[in-house]
Amino acid sequence: MKKIFYLLIATFAISACIPTGGSEPTIKQNDLSLNLSKIAITSCCYQSGNLSIFRAIQAKNPDLYIAMGDNVYADNIISNPDYPNWIQAQYDMLKNNFDYKNFRAAVPSIATWDDHDYGLNNAGKEFPFKVQSKEKFMKFWQIPSTHDIRTHDGIYTSYLYGDANHRVQIILLDCRNFLDVLSMEPLSPTNDTTKSILGATQWNWFRQQLTVPATIRIVVSSTQFGVEQNGWETWANYPHEMQNFYKAIKDANANGVFVVSGDVHFSEYNKRTIAGQYPIYDFTSSGLTHNEYNERPSQYRIGDVYRNYSFGMINIDWNASPIQISLDICDNAGNVAKQQIISLDELQM
Repeated sequence: MKKIFYLLIATFAISACIPTGGSEPTIKQNDLSLNLSKIAITSCCYQSGNLSIFRAIQAKNPDLYIAMGDNVYADNIISNPDYPNWIQAQYDMLKNNFDYKNFRAAVPSIATWDDHDYGLNNAGKEFPFKVQSKEKFMKFWQIPSTHDIRTHDGIYTSYLYGDANHRVQIILLDCRNFLDVLSMEPLSPTNDTTKSILGATQWNWFRQQLTVPATIRIVVSSTQFGVEQNGWETWANYPHEMQNFYKAIKDANANGVFVVSGDVHFSEYNKRTIAGQYPIYDFTSSGLTHNEYNERPSQYRIGDVYRNYSFGMINIDWNASPIQISLDICDNAGNVAKQQIISLDELQM
């Protein structure tokens, strides 16, 4: 997104004083056997900002944390030929933050990226340092040597949690490595169906993932899915890709799908209703350390946007009949500012 230059200059100055390298911090290991009931989601975190909000997230005692992109701001805005060391310095600044370090040690984490931790504002498959960015991503998130992320381009992957009665599938999309960039903002929708967000290989993988048995499926897209076309980056700029998404769900007869997203520096809910299918909710949680006051209109928005610093909580009530999913927008202190409750019955073919 926008408004990054002055903060990155400040980050460049601060990062010169941050120790780099050394051993990685202790992190809470991911446990796929957990029956998830509380999942924290975030995006848009300046590594040089006030990260005390992570105390409020930790106080929620989530079973899992999903970092949805712009987890650091490490844009190569100065065309630095030593970009790998630059992005490493930004990750080091984040990992050495007291509040963040304590949080990672207490809560299992999984992640995808967006443009600013990928390496450049609105960048796509043309970005020259994407291989190096992936290497730094895997180091920071401590991706095991046996993980499937290491077997293909990009960082898309999925996780399956819980027993057969509480099966949650989390599909982490990579909306950067294969992206056909359209133009500079403001963006307009393309009619060129060869232009892609996910690329052919990732699309085939996504379709296969939707056939995996699960009760609830959370699709993580760093770019907003549910909003109308608004001049910013959104799936609506690629209407054929949105149709591919709907068709993949229908062809797989995949129930229980909803989307979570970030990027825009405010939090909101959008809901797309598709003929012959169940609606697709998009829960946007954005702005851990900064916010945006000029939100764009969306005919699919539920209620108003939340403009203050925030994080998201997905609370699953497995004991309710039918199962209830609460999507909570939480403020800097952890109070629930907005809530959208979905009955799992609504997400059925």
